[in-house]
Amino acid sequence: MTSRKRASESSPGPESKKAKVSGQTDSNGDRYWELSKMRRVTISSFRGKTQVNIREYYEKDGQQLPGKKGISMPIDQFSALVSLLPEIEGALKQSGETIPRPAYSGESPSGHEESGNQSPTKQNIDATSDEDEGEE
Repeated sequence: MTSRKRASESSPGPESKKAKVSGQTDSNGDRYWELSKMRRVTISSFRGKTQVNIREYYEKDGQQLPGKKGISMPIDQFSALVSLLPEIEGALKQSGETIPRPAYSGESPSGHEESGNQSPTKQNIDATSDEDEGEE
């Protein structure tokens, strides 16, 4: 028996992947990315401070509205979460779970920089080192 996916279950094409990377803007002007049909990651501002929200949404009168279930993190807490991700990924790997790694711009999917690209700092150090050698 062959397994076929329905059109709605098939993996998104390049156009939809690009849309998720750039995000969308909600009615408040906040940028968001959909995690699933009714879950979003949103960058918003509350009392002048930037927040990263991971929240469930519900539909009412044709609009998607934020629900009670979710978390709002100030940037320092979000930064702490991001720094813990390698450890969390390692623990999941030990449990037999694998997570696909995204390729950030300038990096390969493994998280290392592309071999042909040097960071601007490294390029600057190299350029400065060459200039210093001729000044003695």
